[in-house]
Amino acid sequence: MVSIRFGLLLVCGCTASADEVKPPDNQLFFPTGAAVAPDDSYLFVVNANSELRYDSGAVSVLALAPIDDVIAAWTGPDRVVPDGCAPDPDHGETLVCDEALFMSNQAGVRIGNFATDIGVQSRDPGQLRLIIPTRGDPSIAWVDWDGAALSCSSGSEGFALCDDRHRLSFVLEDPDRGIFNEPFGVFADSAGEFAMVTHLTSGAVTLVDSPRNGEAIITDVRTDFFAPDATSGARGATGVAGRTPNASGDMIYISSRSDDRVQMVTVGRPVNGAPPFMLQGNHFFLEAVGANNGGSTDTRGLAFSPSGERMYLVNRRPPSLQVYDTSLGPTGFPRNQAIGASDVCRQASTLTVSGAGDDERIYVTCFQDGQLYIIDPRGATSVEDIILVGRGPYAVTAATTRKKVFVTNFLEDTIAVVDTAAASPTRNRVVLRIGEPRAL
Repeated sequence: MVSIRFGLLLVCGCTASADEVKPPDNQLFFPTGAAVAPDDSYLFVVNANSELRYDSGAVSVLALAPIDDVIAAWTGPDRVVPDGCAPDPDHGETLVCDEALFMSNQAGVRIGNFATDIGVQSRDPGQLRLIIPTRGDPSIAWVDWDGAALSCSSGSEGFALCDDRHRLSFVLEDPDRGIFNEPFGVFADSAGEFAMVTHLTSGAVTLVDSPRNGEAIITDVRTDFFAPDATSGARGATGVAGRTPNASGDMIYISSRSDDRVQMVTVGRPVNGAPPFMLQGNHFFLEAVGANNGGSTDTRGLAFSPSGERMYLVNRRPPSLQVYDTSLGPTGFPRNQAIGASDVCRQASTLTVSGAGDDERIYVTCFQDGQLYIIDPRGATSVEDIILVGRGPYAVTAATTRKKVFVTNFLEDTIAVVDTAAASPTRNRVVLRIGEPRAL
């Protein structure tokens, strides 16, 4: 991911009321992290509030069924344009709609400023937990979804601000053990009932114990996974993903912006009920591009195929999408062997995987160029398409059963919806832009 450019707080000569500085519950404002519910029913989007226009950031909830309906009517033979929408004058295949058409009013919550990512953990049927790294505090928010609304406070008010209990800042609630700055990437494991958060400027990794029917709490922090950059001395942990998040004993892979390796970690749970902790496993070097170890650094994100047998990794030096065979070898341990790579843009941010088998594709956002790279991972991999999605594309997430990919455009307050259906005449095109692009 890219570092968010913090805005300046504008000061006026009068004191604003609480309502004047409270963010709207039906608008996007500097959207960053995004995640789709496991059943592809809702899209959760973090608004970073990077201009500090409001008193907090927010998590928005968008229903995906109405989005499908609008797209189907727009791309059908009658080209139906509903109220609140208009064709994009510069891109004939794209419809632009007010985000309020799809947002569930009062279903979101308010969080700290400069949040970056969302991890989704399944709980009881129809219920979820979101884990959200927030750089402004710094803290890690945990927010529960009951199927209709998010909650992170003891009250019943809609669109409420998360209380201190839901904004984790200390290890084992010890005020002398605060978490590291710049919480950045997150992965939530449903079967293991935990989450891991990386820290961009320290290389630290934080473990959050998140029991299915209990409260989340930080139980462990490690700072010794990655070496500092040989030139600058800086450290940094970035991407994090689980190989099989819906199976017990998941192996977590963590990447770095300062080291040329991927570290494997598991979670240990003492039999006496003591807090869980991270167990450092093997690591492997990035060898898909370049001839020598150390020639491939500044990883920004990683993701796995649905089977867990392939890992996809976005790198900035050199700019590349790298593919690793993570299938189990004869000993029952992942092979972790480089099997392919493709060139991508210089400032790649994040990636997601959609589909399986011949339909599996990798989607990589390019913050600087406003592009989305679409990569076919079969064989030695190849770039299938490069499309413009908006200014400052940040996060990308897929609703595989709906054949859609969603991209948050940080610099224009929109979400680009890309059609991914194999037989569609608008495949790999932005068919809907949610939100009116903010003026430059």
